[in-house]
Amino acid sequence: MEIIWIPIAIAGALMQAVRTAAQKDLNQKLSIMVTTYVRSLFGLPILLLFLLWVMTRGPEPLPIPVFSGVFLANTLALALSQLVATWLLIYLFGLRNFTVGTTLTKTDVMMTAVIGSLFFSESISLYGWIAIVLTLTGVIILTISRVGVQGLVGTQSGGLAAALNSKSTRVGLASGFFFALSYLFVRQSSLSLEYGNFLYRAGWSVVVATSMQVVILGGWLLWREPKGLLQMFPQWRLCLFIGLTSALGSIAWYTSMTLVNASYVKAVGQIETVFTIAIATIYFREKVSLMELVGIVTIVGGVLVFLL
Repeated sequence: MEIIWIPIAIAGALMQAVRTAAQKDLNQKLSIMVTTYVRSLFGLPILLLFLLWVMTRGPEPLPIPVFSGVFLANTLALALSQLVATWLLIYLFGLRNFTVGTTLTKTDVMMTAVIGSLFFSESISLYGWIAIVLTLTGVIILTISRVGVQGLVGTQSGGLAAALNSKSTRVGLASGFFFALSYLFVRQSSLSLEYGNFLYRAGWSVVVATSMQVVILGGWLLWREPKGLLQMFPQWRLCLFIGLTSALGSIAWYTSMTLVNASYVKAVGQIETVFTIAIATIYFREKVSLMELVGIVTIVGGVLVFLL
């Protein structure tokens, strides 16, 4: 049980890599808000099936929990911060030079660790900090190996200074910040339930949070973009795929974050970048450079630190 969260977190990272690629494709056809909504609306039925399995898998059905004010507050904060973070991430796809911003969303692991240590109940060991730094370093190395330093800082006047002050940088950092908050509130939400094992707590947290997102964002879209809701259905196959991968990823994230610190889970989750490279290598037959191998080894090394 001590390390079961690691393979669960790796599974979550794989689902997130696939889902993000699909969302980027869907965003070419739908608005940012509708694309954000798809993951919740089409993922909720799958999450409900997961919760039903959790509730009935034992010799006797488990009781429905009594939701405390603390649980509902944490879950609402989780739902809102996740919506904002996802909206900002999808917004990045439409910016001309989003490489810096997308890379900076990966600083969510460091933000999670720092914010969690200062304001939440995250207690991070020396090995934990080493793993976090290693995985983040690996992501930066992989990014530079893919686009080069010039591609990372941009070609606009001002070079690195201009790139760091660009709109994509600000959006990327904001997205990473809200993702970090969402991870921390995932753990707070799950631990706020006074009853049940880690699957029970994770199942109820993910279902309640996603239901809140469906109601909140659904109401906003009915008011502001009613036609956008109808535009989802011609894209139902892609929407279902995003819903499936999102639900499976959420189950993995919520379960692992119920078991261990959110910052640890996100450090392992940086392996998502390795999956992206692997997909490009296998399906698009792109060659892996020496620098990319260094980045991959650094990330994997960071993950392995958790086994020490």
